[in-house]
Amino acid sequence: MKQDSDILTKLDRRSGMTVPDGYFDDFASRMMQSLPEQKSHNEDNVLPRSWWQRCRPYAYMAAMFGGIWLMMWIFNDISGSTSYSDMAKNPVIANVLASDQIYDYCDTEVDEYELLNDLYDEGFTLTTY
Repeated sequence: MKQDSDILTKLDRRSGMTVPDGYFDDFASRMMQSLPEQKSHNEDNVLPRSWWQRCRPYAYMAAMFGGIWLMMWIFNDISGSTSYSDMAKNPVIANVLASDQIYDYCDTEVDEYELLNDLYDEGFTLTTY
């Protein structure tokens, strides 16, 4: 006896549920007749849009472009392709970098926390430059 590998032929596919002939021919029209009537939306019933509802899409778009700009700025900073030419334009930083004293100071083991405290004590803040 040969085994049939198709499992669907072994099962009886008929579940006993059938649809009468022509049932779906006029189904859409019968469904529309059985639905209750709805009132159409008048412009009188529409509430006026607030200022925020009108400006919200533009605010979201500005936030999206701001996020993309920030993401690109972060990726550029992480990649190490930041230009240090702006430091050379600052005369104070250029003068310090030109002296050998800064290299002697940095060659010693200086703690970053200590360096930041020294700069803060001298009056330098992040908003200075």
